[in-house]
Amino acid sequence: MKKLIGFAAIAVFCTNSLAEIPVKNNSIPFNKLPIEIKEVVQNHYIEACESIAEDEEMAIKNPKITFDKGFLVNVDFNNDGLKDYIIRSSEVTCEGAYSMFTGNSDGFIDIYFQNKAGKYDHVLNYWLGREGLELEKRKDGYRFISEYNDSYLTWDKSINKFISYYGPEKRKDILDINDENSTTSQTSTEKGEVLRQAFQ
Repeated sequence: MKKLIGFAAIAVFCTNSLAEIPVKNNSIPFNKLPIEIKEVVQNHYIEACESIAEDEEMAIKNPKITFDKGFLVNVDFNNDGLKDYIIRSSEVTCEGAYSMFTGNSDGFIDIYFQNKAGKYDHVLNYWLGREGLELEKRKDGYRFISEYNDSYLTWDKSINKFISYYGPEKRKDILDINDENSTTSQTSTEKGEVLRQAFQ
């Protein structure tokens, strides 16, 4: 096991293994996260960044990964009285591969709803495009709203589905939980699928 130096925030995960690269965490402390969210951080972010050290074309031997403040958000997004987790890929940087988790866009958000058993279900993987969507609290819960136009993403409690609205095209999409279309957003299904596959 490599010794991690230079950072106070070192992530220990439920897999009983330390990250093999330096980890700087400015978000919610990882030791306070539920197991489902810890595993996502470990498997989809830390291990992906670690992998560039094995790439012969990359000059980075021991890349650093940094999680910024907005990486994890713990709010009641669907207004059911239970706090959910939202992960935002644009709030992660991997030294030597700075666009790894975003591509040429604002990246993705992944939403995990808490169920009545206290577990977390992955309900949405959503490509943000380049619309500048930011999380906003409202009377009926939360939604992502664009700072540039009328685009938004919200949860409609009356039908138990996500509503995606792309302002420039005045296009409204209804997204089922874990529906294939939930991996896309404003610009096109094809672009969203290409980016999603690139990060798997």
